[in-house]
Amino acid sequence: MTDELKPAAPQPVVVTVVDTGGHGDSALTSGITGTTAAHLPDLVVTVIGPLAAIAIRFVNAYLTTLVGLITAGMATDIIPAADFWHLVLACAQLSFADAGLAALNYCLSHFLTLESKYPLGTGSI
Repeated sequence: MTDELKPAAPQPVVVTVVDTGGHGDSALTSGITGTTAAHLPDLVVTVIGPLAAIAIRFVNAYLTTLVGLITAGMATDIIPAADFWHLVLACAQLSFADAGLAALNYCLSHFLTLESKYPLGTGSI
Protein backbone atom coordinates (compact mmCIF):
# COMPACT_ATOMS: atom_id res chain seq x y z
CA MET A 1 0.00 0.00 0.00
CA THR A 2 1.46 3.36 -0.97
CA ASP A 3 0.54 6.64 0.55
CA GLU A 4 0.13 9.32 -2.04
CA LEU A 5 1.13 12.74 -0.93
CA LYS A 6 -1.65 15.19 -1.41
CA PRO A 7 -0.61 18.76 -2.12
CA ALA A 8 -1.07 21.01 0.88
CA ALA A 9 -3.94 23.44 0.68
CA PRO A 10 -2.71 26.89 -0.30
CA GLN A 11 -2.46 29.45 2.48
CA PRO A 12 -5.16 32.14 2.45
CA VAL A 13 -4.27 35.45 0.80
CA VAL A 14 -5.06 38.66 2.68
CA VAL A 15 -6.70 41.29 0.49
CA THR A 16 -7.11 44.88 1.68
CA VAL A 17 -10.18 46.78 0.54
CA VAL A 18 -10.89 50.49 1.02
CA ASP A 19 -14.25 51.02 2.74
CA THR A 20 -16.71 52.86 0.52
CA GLY A 21 -19.35 53.37 3.18
CA GLY A 22 -21.65 50.48 2.34
CA HIS A 23 -24.52 49.85 4.72
CA GLY A 24 -26.55 46.81 5.66
CA ASP A 25 -25.88 43.67 3.66
CA SER A 26 -23.44 45.43 1.32
CA ALA A 27 -21.10 46.50 4.15
CA LEU A 28 -17.78 44.68 4.23
CA THR A 29 -16.18 43.76 7.51
CA SER A 30 -12.63 42.64 8.19
CA GLY A 31 -12.02 38.94 8.58
CA ILE A 32 -14.53 37.69 6.01
CA THR A 33 -13.12 34.73 4.08
CA GLY A 34 -13.98 34.29 0.43
CA THR A 35 -13.73 30.64 -0.54
CA THR A 36 -12.34 29.69 -3.92
CA ALA A 37 -11.75 26.47 -5.83
CA ALA A 38 -9.79 23.78 -3.98
CA HIS A 39 -6.51 24.45 -5.81
CA LEU A 40 -6.68 28.24 -5.28
CA PRO A 41 -6.05 30.07 -2.01
CA ASP A 42 -8.99 31.54 -0.13
CA LEU A 43 -9.19 35.32 0.24
CA VAL A 44 -9.32 36.98 3.65
CA VAL A 45 -10.68 40.55 3.52
CA THR A 46 -9.20 43.40 5.55
CA VAL A 47 -11.18 46.65 5.37
CA ILE A 48 -9.48 50.01 5.95
CA GLY A 49 -10.86 53.54 5.81
CA PRO A 50 -10.15 55.99 2.99
CA LEU A 51 -7.95 58.22 5.16
CA ALA A 52 -5.83 55.25 6.22
CA ALA A 53 -5.47 54.21 2.56
CA ILE A 54 -4.38 57.73 1.57
CA ALA A 55 -1.88 57.87 4.46
CA ILE A 56 -0.42 54.47 3.56
CA ARG A 57 -0.09 55.46 -0.10
CA PHE A 58 1.47 58.83 0.87
CA VAL A 59 4.11 57.14 3.03
CA ASN A 60 4.79 54.58 0.30
CA ALA A 61 5.25 57.31 -2.35
CA TYR A 62 7.40 59.38 0.03
CA LEU A 63 9.76 56.52 0.94
CA THR A 64 10.00 55.30 -2.67
CA THR A 65 10.91 58.79 -3.88
CA LEU A 66 13.33 59.30 -0.98
CA VAL A 67 15.23 56.10 -1.71
CA GLY A 68 15.32 56.88 -5.43
CA LEU A 69 16.62 60.42 -4.88
CA ILE A 70 19.27 59.29 -2.41
CA THR A 71 20.41 56.63 -4.86
CA ALA A 72 20.52 59.16 -7.71
CA GLY A 73 22.30 61.70 -5.50
CA MET A 74 24.98 59.19 -4.53
CA ALA A 75 25.56 58.14 -8.14
CA THR A 76 25.71 61.65 -9.62
CA ASP A 77 26.23 65.25 -8.58
CA ILE A 78 22.74 66.32 -9.66
CA ILE A 79 21.69 66.96 -6.04
CA PRO A 80 24.43 69.08 -4.45
CA ALA A 81 25.29 68.07 -0.90
CA ALA A 82 28.37 68.46 1.31
CA ASP A 83 28.04 64.99 2.83
CA PHE A 84 25.61 62.07 3.09
CA TRP A 85 23.52 63.64 5.87
CA HIS A 86 22.97 66.80 3.81
CA LEU A 87 22.04 64.62 0.83
CA VAL A 88 19.44 62.78 2.93
CA LEU A 89 17.97 66.07 4.20
CA ALA A 90 17.79 67.55 0.69
CA CYS A 91 16.18 64.38 -0.68
CA ALA A 92 13.73 64.25 2.26
CA GLN A 93 12.54 67.75 1.43
CA LEU A 94 12.26 67.01 -2.29
CA SER A 95 10.30 63.82 -1.61
CA PHE A 96 7.41 65.70 0.01
CA ALA A 97 6.45 67.33 -3.29
CA ASP A 98 6.10 64.00 -5.08
CA ALA A 99 4.27 62.36 -2.18
CA GLY A 100 1.94 65.37 -1.88
CA LEU A 101 1.00 65.17 -5.56
CA ALA A 102 0.47 61.43 -5.21
CA ALA A 103 -1.79 62.02 -2.19
CA LEU A 104 -3.87 64.49 -4.21
CA ASN A 105 -4.18 61.88 -6.94
CA TYR A 106 -5.35 59.28 -4.39
CA CYS A 107 -7.88 61.77 -2.99
CA LEU A 108 -9.17 62.36 -6.51
CA SER A 109 -9.60 58.64 -7.10
CA HIS A 110 -11.53 58.26 -3.82
CA PHE A 111 -13.79 61.21 -4.69
CA LEU A 112 -14.39 59.78 -8.15
CA THR A 113 -15.50 56.55 -6.49
CA LEU A 114 -17.85 58.51 -4.25
CA GLU A 115 -19.14 60.47 -7.24
CA SER A 116 -20.00 57.27 -9.09
CA LYS A 117 -21.65 55.88 -5.95
CA TYR A 118 -23.57 59.07 -5.16
CA PRO A 119 -24.00 60.97 -8.46
CA LEU A 120 -24.77 64.66 -8.17
CA GLY A 121 -27.71 66.08 -10.05
CA THR A 122 -26.50 67.93 -13.14
CA GLY A 123 -29.81 69.12 -14.49
CA SER A 124 -29.64 66.85 -17.54
CA ILE A 125 -32.47 64.55 -16.53
